[in-house]
Amino acid sequence: MTPTAIWFIAACILIIFELFTGTFYLLVFGIAALGAAGIAYLGLPPIPQLITAAIIATAGVIWLRNRPAPSHTDTDNLDNNQAVEIIHWRNDTSARVRYRGTEWDAQLLAHTSNTAAHYLIHETHANTLIIKPATE
Repeated sequence: MTPTAIWFIAACILIIFELFTGTFYLLVFGIAALGAAGIAYLGLPPIPQLITAAIIATAGVIWLRNRPAPSHTDTDNLDNNQAVEIIHWRNDTSARVRYRGTEWDAQLLAHTSNTAAHYLIHETHANTLIIKPATE
């Protein structure tokens, strides 16, 4: 079996296993193996093949570690700005509400009053909805 075929098979195996992990590291190593397969296809000896694979893998790992973390915005939570129905107020800032067919504990957003007729979800904390008056 030729070195090109060996590198290509290794790349395919790494990329297939990446589909099961989702970490992108195996994808980087698979791309590095594809680079080495390209060098082997050109007929260069094993040392340049290994150096190519090492350079591509190192660059890919450095890129993966230094890429910016995904930002989470309010649009990530599909419950935000959805209407809730107040069942009853426990006190001035705590209530029991109905949302999505079930009852939830709710806390009024700081510095707001419980005199509005309609309320929206501002955010969630564990199983507690933080609600705010709906502006009409």
